[in-house]
Amino acid sequence: MTDTQKIKNLIAVEFAKFEELYAASFSTENSLLQKVYAHVLQTKGKQIRPMLTLLAAKLCGSVSPATYFAAITLELLHTASLIHDDVVDETLQRRGASSVNGAFNNKVAVLSGDYLLSQAFNYAAKFDDHRLVDAFTILGKSLTEGELLQLQNFNNPQFDEDGYLEIIKKKTAILFSTCMYAGAVSSSLATNEQIEKLRLFGEYLGLCFQIKDDIFDYTDSKEIGKPTANDIREKKMTLPLIYAYNHTTSEEKTIADNYLKENELTQEAIDFFINLAYKKGGIEYAEYRMQDFRLKAIDLLTDFRNKEILDALIATIDYVVNREK
Repeated sequence: MTDTQKIKNLIAVEFAKFEELYAASFSTENSLLQKVYAHVLQTKGKQIRPMLTLLAAKLCGSVSPATYFAAITLELLHTASLIHDDVVDETLQRRGASSVNGAFNNKVAVLSGDYLLSQAFNYAAKFDDHRLVDAFTILGKSLTEGELLQLQNFNNPQFDEDGYLEIIKKKTAILFSTCMYAGAVSSSLATNEQIEKLRLFGEYLGLCFQIKDDIFDYTDSKEIGKPTANDIREKKMTLPLIYAYNHTTSEEKTIADNYLKENELTQEAIDFFINLAYKKGGIEYAEYRMQDFRLKAIDLLTDFRNKEILDALIATIDYVVNREK
């Protein structure tokens, strides 16, 4: 039994209900969309985000209809953003299978993602609580801002850790924090202090998730399920390389700067950056920062009393930092 399956078992009834409603949200009479969404549902991931929404609601009281609507809205937004990201990044693989643009084409991927966004808005319209509507509006804007910020900083050697954290908060961590926030708000029993602590727990968990993904880019492993060195090839300055670049000799910095000026990185350049990240301790530093965020997240849970759900949340963040793909 996998770690995530153990967590799901604590919310087995609620998660089964979520999966039923989520699958129904892909219903369409369009034959092409049917094929696309069959592909999407077959290649879905661990579904950590809806798990967090359900766990947060249960920790604060109970799962309500609003909890399910929130979980579906968030998972639809997440899935749509992944489909669009793969088009932007020209990624043809996701989770060991073809991405939507890889299996079909860019036009189909973009339009399919747009349809899912419309479905997400349809579910968001069901909320009576303006806090949830506001949270989803902020989320949609933040995801786009994060991607644009990243585009602005391609091949920028002056890009620093603060800028990196701002981007991953906007493009990754906010989705996790909104899941926790929405779950807590939907329970109707959570205090404002509890809501904020769970929101921040989700943010720290999301930072861990993205840092782990960025470490994977330097890992030559077929188990990861997506091509490695993609970030380097696209000249994305992630934490391992940012740290390494700031701890190089002037000679190494000159070599790095010259490579970054090239239109397309050669394999020699990619190998240089991978070796630099390892040699200068960039991987170890990224691991250290990830573990620091993990501890900060766990510290936020001390005032909650449902031990089973608390253990599940800690197990979730431990899964995120220890996963191998």
